[in-house]
Amino acid sequence: MVLELARHKSSWYLASAVWMSAPLVGNAQTVVFPHPFDGKPIATPLKAGEAETEALRSFKSNGVNLYRQEAKAVAEGKALYEQWCQVCHNADGTGKMGPSLVGKSFTYPQTATDAGMFAIVYGGASGAMQAFAPREITQDEMLRIIAYVRSITPR
Repeated sequence: MVLELARHKSSWYLASAVWMSAPLVGNAQTVVFPHPFDGKPIATPLKAGEAETEALRSFKSNGVNLYRQEAKAVAEGKALYEQWCQVCHNADGTGKMGPSLVGKSFTYPQTATDAGMFAIVYGGASGAMQAFAPREITQDEMLRIIAYVRSITPR
């Protein structure tokens, strides 16, 4: 068990190192979302019936979360955060069972960027952080959650 955990953590650290050194934007001017375990790109297809909003299309193109500047989207992100995230990350994002999502240092360095946080929310991470891609939440809603988390992060 200890060996398995050590191997798992080593893979994560290797993936983080790969991610932190990799360019955010690929050759086709699209953002690459590396998986936190192995650094391999995560495919982010839309679910059946899921709409690709302008904010999502833009985010996948340049890594900029347009919702960070929209008060209504941040408020919607707060409601989604309360539904999906606060049980593990606390209402203020400081962490409980899951790590802190706010501040200047992160348990998972990948969460320092919106693209990195999206990859973790979408694809999952270690421990109890399961992938949200198969759940009843859209990629657009994930962006709204990230906008909210960034709004509560001390500067």
